Amino acid sequence: MIDALSTAAAGLRASAQRFDKSAQNVVKAASVDATNAAPDATAASPDLATSIVDSKTSAFSFKANVAVFNATNKMLGQLLNTIA
Repeated sequence: MIDALSTAAAGLRASAQRFDKSAQNVVKAASVDATNAAPDATAASPDLATSIVDSKTSAFSFKANVAVFNATNKMLGQLLNTIA
């Protein structure tokens, strides 16, 4: 069960890092769009869309890892109550 906690913690860290990276990409894409005076400003749009999808995916991954962490914590608590 301790392995599940460490796996969930590693997943939380990885999800947070992916979210930070996608947030940085959103800011970069938005700043490119704002400074681009050319009529064809759609060049950064796919990167922006991809970054937004990545941020949502990272958020769902984070929530899933929190659920694993909470379930493992609950199981450990029940195990300790059974033993005590």
